[in-house]
Amino acid sequence: MKIIVSLLLSIFLITILSSTTIITVFAVNEPFKGISLDNYKFMYSVKFVCIPFVGPDKEEAFVSQNYSTVVNVHNPHSQSIFFIKKAVIAQSEDEERGPISNIVRDGLKPDQALSINCKDVVGLFNNSIPSIGDGFVILMSNEKLDVSAVYTTQSSIDVEYIKPTISTTIELPDLTIKLNSLQVNCPAGGGSCIHTIDMKITNLSNVPVNTPFNVKVNSDNGLSTIQTMPSILGSTTQTLTATLGPGNNCYDPDCQIDAFVDSSNIVTESDETNNKDSLVSIG
Repeated sequence: MKIIVSLLLSIFLITILSSTTIITVFAVNEPFKGISLDNYKFMYSVKFVCIPFVGPDKEEAFVSQNYSTVVNVHNPHSQSIFFIKKAVIAQSEDEERGPISNIVRDGLKPDQALSINCKDVVGLFNNSIPSIGDGFVILMSNEKLDVSAVYTTQSSIDVEYIKPTISTTIELPDLTIKLNSLQVNCPAGGGSCIHTIDMKITNLSNVPVNTPFNVKVNSDNGLSTIQTMPSILGSTTQTLTATLGPGNNCYDPDCQIDAFVDSSNIVTESDETNNKDSLVSIG
């Protein structure tokens, strides 16, 4: 009796440990069920080409080659990231629209990477399609990923870095920078000049930024500095003072200062085009 109880207890413990292990390991290409697409705000649409000839024969849209595509995905974050993926096959206008694969769930631990090649794209269709031709691999994630596509032929290789599109239903912060003034003091002549720049950092959105981000300031004579702001509330402005030098006087005869907010591109913003300001002071 004791032996039977011991065996049952051992089986019970093994079952618990096995279940724990399964939870901590990514289920690669797991069918995507019961999770709202709204949880995935970043979408990457990556073109793939996986056949010797692309386009209708009569049009000869592409030169006959052995085209191949590899999609590389890297997790740059300090935490594990889950994402979903699918493939869509493109057809000519006079043909029936191409099929759409199943949606599957995948994941990467911190600093891990994976490659999605033409064989993997066929796998998204459960290997039911002998020739996938060309189309798109779609990746969706709740965090930014590093995504690139590598296109090769017999005679060439090309790498394209893919930027995500962002769901418009999700509010994002919007950082801007404004340079106000420049003062230069050279207490010991050339080479001792200190450049003091006053500026304002504004978050135009009501969404706060709780992640530290960098502010970089450059002068046109090669001086540079980077400061880190720990956070900024929504719809607020913070003043910041940057110091360049000691170094040569920026005035030669004029002085230009360039400043960049979120210079390392850490913060995902609704507008990424208003993160720079310049000030030109006439000497």
